[in-house]
Amino acid sequence: MNKNEIIKSIINEQNVVISTIENSVSKYKNASDIDENDSIDPEDFSHQDEAKEMQLRYEQILVQAKNNLDFLETYKNKETTKIELGSLIETEDLYIFIGISLQQFKLNGKNVIAISEEAPIYNSIKEKTIGEKITIGTIENTIISIS
Repeated sequence: MNKNEIIKSIINEQNVVISTIENSVSKYKNASDIDENDSIDPEDFSHQDEAKEMQLRYEQILVQAKNNLDFLETYKNKETTKIELGSLIETEDLYIFIGISLQQFKLNGKNVIAISEEAPIYNSIKEKTIGEKITIGTIENTIISIS
C-alpha cells in the first residue's frame, strides 16, 4: 500500500468537492445580488433573501471542506500501527482513511472510503490492528495493513 498515492487521490477528491462548493457559493452570491432598481416584482426580493441564505450556508460548508483539506495535508505523512485519527487501513477490498468524511471512489481496483471520527463505525474499528477483522456494512474484512 502506498499511503502517499492514496492520500494524494483523497486530496484530489477533496479539491473537487471544494471547487463544487465554491461554484455554488458564487451562483448564490450572484442570485442574491439583485439591483433594487432592476426589479419590479416584490417576489424577486424574497428569492434574493433565499439565495443569500443559501450562499451563507455554502460558505460554512466551504470552510469545513477547506479544514478537511488542511487535515489531510497535516496527517498525510503520519504513520501508525493501530486504527486512529489519520490512519489509512487496507483490507482485501478497501482503503479506509480515518479523519474526514468523503464520498467513496475507486483506486487501483479497490474502493476508497474516508470516514470521520464522528462516524458510528469508527468506535467499532478504532484501535484494531493488522490481522484483526472489521465489519463495514454487512461485509467482514481483514486488516492487511495500517499506516
